[in-house]
Amino acid sequence: NIYMIHDNYKMLLFDLGGVIIDIDPSRTENEFRKISNKSYSKFKGLDYRNEKHSSELITMFFKYEQGFLTDSEFRDGIRKIGGIDRNDEEIDKIWNLVLQKINNSVLELIIKLKKKYSIMVLSNTNNIHRVYFDFLTEKIFKNNFSGLFDKVFYSYEMGCRKPDKIIYNKVVDFSGFRANDIMFFDDMKENIKAAENNGMNSYHVKNKKEFKDYLSTLL
Repeated sequence: NIYMIHDNYKMLLFDLGGVIIDIDPSRTENEFRKISNKSYSKFKGLDYRNEKHSSELITMFFKYEQGFLTDSEFRDGIRKIGGIDRNDEEIDKIWNLVLQKINNSVLELIIKLKKKYSIMVLSNTNNIHRVYFDFLTEKIFKNNFSGLFDKVFYSYEMGCRKPDKIIYNKVVDFSGFRANDIMFFDDMKENIKAAENNGMNSYHVKNKKEFKDYLSTLL
C-alpha cells in the first residue's frame, strides 16, 4: 500500500463532494437541459469531474463558488444563460440534485477519528448547496458540518477555490497546523496535486471501500 500509516498527521482535511457527500452533477445538468430553451452546449461542463469545458455557465458557477455572486444573482444568471423560466425554489431544487446523499458510514468513521486527530473540511461549494447539505446532515447527525468538524473551509466564504494555491495557504494559516501535519482527502486529481505542491500529505479518493478501509487504519 503506497499510503504509509504515519502518526505524524495532526489534522485530517476532507473534501465534501465525492468524499463525504455522494454527488452526481449530471442530474442537475440533465434537468436544466430539459427545461431550457437554449442549446445543449450551454450546460457543458457542469459535470466537471469528467470533462473540462469552459462556458458562460461554468464561469458563472466558479464565480458563485468563490462568493463573488449572491444567491439571487446566481439564480438570475441561470435563468438568463440557460433560458430557464422557474422560481427560486425550483432552481434551488434542481441545483441541489447534484447532492445525492450524505455517505453516513464515511462520516461516522471520520467523527470517530476526532479522538485522535483534528478534523476539518475544505470544499468548493456555494451557499445554496451548503443550506441543503447542512439540512441533510442535521436530519441524520443532529448537527451540521460546522458543528461536527473542528473547522470548515468553504470556497464561497474564502473568495477562492481549489486548486488555487491561495486556498491551501489560507487553510494552513487559519487552521494553525503546518502543511506537512495535514492529510488531505479529495476525489479530484488536480486538487490533490495542488495540496501536495503546498506540502500537504494526500489521499486520492477513488473507491469508497478502499477509502473506508484506509480511514479504519487511522483509528
